[in-house]
Amino acid sequence: MSRELARRGSAERRIEQLPAEYWTLLTRVRWPGRPDRRVDEVLVGPSGVHVVLHRPGQPTSTASSGSEGIDLEETAARAAAVAVAVADLLPHRHRSIVTPAVCLTDTVEVGFSVGDVFAASPGVLRHAWRHRPRVLSTSEADAIAERLRARLEPFPVESPRSAAATWWGWRRLWLAGVLTATGVGAVLAVGAAQPWARP
Repeated sequence: MSRELARRGSAERRIEQLPAEYWTLLTRVRWPGRPDRRVDEVLVGPSGVHVVLHRPGQPTSTASSGSEGIDLEETAARAAAVAVAVADLLPHRHRSIVTPAVCLTDTVEVGFSVGDVFAASPGVLRHAWRHRPRVLSTSEADAIAERLRARLEPFPVESPRSAAATWWGWRRLWLAGVLTATGVGAVLAVGAAQPWARP
């Protein structure tokens, strides 16, 4: 795997924010053509369309050794593939401005290439996107963002809280059924054990 270390330093204190008037961020959408797969971010702005997968990562390029490096290569390959799928939703003239990236979510300030995919911590990614050459006007970026918003479906994610609530709901129903059955059984057993009183 070919990598070139771009930046590395102390832990990030503040992630650079992208101005909302120029950037549109779509989060947790379905991979086009692969409804079982999630795309973490699709960011549209002056420097193009950036398709991002998140991955916990090592703080330096030492992740290139062992299983960490293999996992990162696989994530980068998926990011490249989903970027092609997102590009296919756009007019032909705009497909070349779609780029893949891997966001290393729990790293220090670091960025390096994994083949043609840029893998970096959140702050480095945002800095790179903001300061890249402009390839879209504001109106073009808005039009592309609206097109992608209409064509990319939200990826449904059941929160742990709602999953727990569903589990407790089923458990309450089960307990109610057991208690009801036990109560009826107890009444029948008592009735069978006592002879009927005669007047």
